[in-house]
Amino acid sequence: MLTRKTHVVARVSISTALASLVPLLLMGCGSPSNPPAAVSPAIAAKPDVIVTFDGERHTCVVALYSEAQGSIVSCPDIVPFIRDELKVASGSIYDTRTVAQVDAGEVAKTTQSLKDAGYRFIGGH
Repeated sequence: MLTRKTHVVARVSISTALASLVPLLLMGCGSPSNPPAAVSPAIAAKPDVIVTFDGERHTCVVALYSEAQGSIVSCPDIVPFIRDELKVASGSIYDTRTVAQVDAGEVAKTTQSLKDAGYRFIGGH
């Protein structure tokens, strides 16, 4: 026969056990056929070149990763600038930044030009 004290201890132990299992049960919730979309990882820890789209001046600022300041270049001219002036080879990695409101069309054209020239976007941002 259970005494009142034993009965209370048993009830507390069962409640504690159930409470510790609830998080484990909830971790299994979700549809295995519909996992969350994975974010593609960055292809490198740091880019070789950083292209900043300056919406206020309608230009691009191009800098090597190791440079504190970049050069102002018209966005359609950045591929020859990166290749000829900065001597960055095709296949190198670039990243982009924006300053102020930028023209999405200009960004798309410029990034496509970089891709067509063989430069790779760092990704993962």
